[in-house]
Amino acid sequence: MQQFAAICTQSNVTNFSSESEVSVKKQKKPFSNQNIGVNYQCWSYLRILFVYTNTKGVVYSMPYSEHRTTGRILDILEAVSEYPDGLTLSEIGRLLEAPKSSIFPLVNTLADRKYLMYNKREQRYFLGESLFIMGNRFVNETDILENIRTVLLSISEQTKETLYFGILSKLDVLYLIKADQYSKFRVISNPGNKLPAYSTGYGKALLSQFSPEQINAFYPEGTLPPITANTIPTVEELNTQLEGIRKTGFSYEKGESTIGIQCVAVPIALEGKILAGVSLAVPEFRYDAEREILFKSLLLTAKRDIEKIIATNKNQWNYS
Repeated sequence: MQQFAAICTQSNVTNFSSESEVSVKKQKKPFSNQNIGVNYQCWSYLRILFVYTNTKGVVYSMPYSEHRTTGRILDILEAVSEYPDGLTLSEIGRLLEAPKSSIFPLVNTLADRKYLMYNKREQRYFLGESLFIMGNRFVNETDILENIRTVLLSISEQTKETLYFGILSKLDVLYLIKADQYSKFRVISNPGNKLPAYSTGYGKALLSQFSPEQINAFYPEGTLPPITANTIPTVEELNTQLEGIRKTGFSYEKGESTIGIQCVAVPIALEGKILAGVSLAVPEFRYDAEREILFKSLLLTAKRDIEKIIATNKNQWNYS
């Protein structure tokens, strides 16, 4: 990032009046080792700039804009994924605010390629088998998640409770692993599910890497939409909890995403960067002060083991 920022600063390419504007600037000295058009990217919060130099040292840049058709295809898939009972073509069109005539060729192609499945009797579209195959490849191509799962299963066997491992996806938590084989009480959250990070134990652990100013920017309205009656209601309260997490290393949830379930969680970090989180989910009637001491001890052991697994298999960590 510093390298990219330095390039943007050195080439004076930082400000654009509109997304369609293209700026061409000359710099006094060509960048070293960049005489054959190597591409660089300069990030800002809201815009990506593509910068390159030609053999004469002229810097060209233009703002990034999303490819309309590609974006529409992804919007279709994301919309259908939110509705387990499927969507009709008209419903997809309403959700995307697009005419059926413009989305039908895209939906039809996705169905032909089995990224969507079309039920002729109900005239509804569902997620297709190609997505299932690709999703499983994403999870199973490496052994790193299986090694982490082994760590979680060991704790599940000792506590007879459920453990989760996941990452931050925008401002949601994305569950990658659920270990509940030894649990006497099944919690309804499965790999692939998402929940707002502020409503879960390990989600708060993941959010603790951000400053209060960043958290305020993430939730500018100052209030947090409730998942249950126990969900923390304000950003101010969230920041208070995050400060406690930074001090103690533990985060908590008390029925904030699932009524009747308490969680204690820890962040998983590598080289000072929080990559993931682990939570231990327990029915409220089985959660007490004595067991919490045990849970924390086991989670700290799991944290060390998982961080070691990731550190020794960095090339396999493709999740955050």
